[in-house]
Amino acid sequence: MNDREQLILKAIIKHYLEFGESVGSRTLEKKYNIGVSSATIRNTMADLEDKGLIVKTHTSSGRIPTSEGYKLYVDELLKIRDISKEEKAKVMQAYNKRMNQIDMIFEETSRLLSKISQYAGVVLEPAFTQEGVKKVKLVHINETTVLAVVVMNSSLTKNLNIFLENPVTENEVEAINSFLNEKIANSKYFTLSDLKDFFTNTNLFMQSDFQDNMISDEGKLFFEGGTNLIENNASDVMNLINRVKLFNNPNDLRNVFAQFLQMEEFKDREVNVIFGEDLNIAGLEDFSFVFSVYTLNNAKGIIGVIGPKRMEYSKTVGLVEYVAEEVNQLLNQKNK
Repeated sequence: MNDREQLILKAIIKHYLEFGESVGSRTLEKKYNIGVSSATIRNTMADLEDKGLIVKTHTSSGRIPTSEGYKLYVDELLKIRDISKEEKAKVMQAYNKRMNQIDMIFEETSRLLSKISQYAGVVLEPAFTQEGVKKVKLVHINETTVLAVVVMNSSLTKNLNIFLENPVTENEVEAINSFLNEKIANSKYFTLSDLKDFFTNTNLFMQSDFQDNMISDEGKLFFEGGTNLIENNASDVMNLINRVKLFNNPNDLRNVFAQFLQMEEFKDREVNVIFGEDLNIAGLEDFSFVFSVYTLNNAKGIIGVIGPKRMEYSKTVGLVEYVAEEVNQLLNQKNK
């Protein structure tokens, strides 16, 4: 595209993002300081339409961006906007808390992303199966419930809830705790995967069940603000039903993000945008995913936002970029 086409496409997209409606040449001329006549704007709009970047609506002579127009805008024309000083202060305040527990860090991150963006915040935890374990503290909650506080080699901690079919006493839990930590101390490298095997392949805790597959080959998903998405364009009943099903099923939503980790083009600390229509998943056609990949101890995870396709990309990309960088620094400090 030439400079004029870029300028007019950006103006059309800006208008649509802000007002959700088509825009004509006269409005573009008066409101967006294009610097050329409305006739010249119309001719340029016709060229953009021929290229498949905008489309004429049936209700007026105005145009709205197509999916291809959106993609070109995000890939080539988007100017990332810094989040405000007040929003940065909220992020800094949240991460200045003494947080060593991984779940707390990721839960706070998804909450922050949702609160600031007004969309949904998502964090996909890395699969920690090969993360080294330094020690474990088993806490007897009641005769059928035990809490395992796992301290990893990085000094980050993770809590695991263990539910038992056979009752155990507090003294039995203490004896198991001593035996387990002796086993960890005598092992060259004891991992979370080894811990899972300890609980599931021995008769110390018969038929133990790890809530939400907390030690699994897939990381846990932290998702905040789903109601913001369900309410968006809720007049489409079938789309609403599909969204409710998806957002109420953590495994399905986790799988959406987990597939991004298999794609080599998504590099660490780069912010990416994927349009829901490209995923072929019912209920996500009108959404966009803005996310960044991070690595912790050779395992990859995702930090991002799910929002409507008609979102404020410049701010959302800037938000994800800033928060992802803060989380990376926080995790790396804990990992030293």
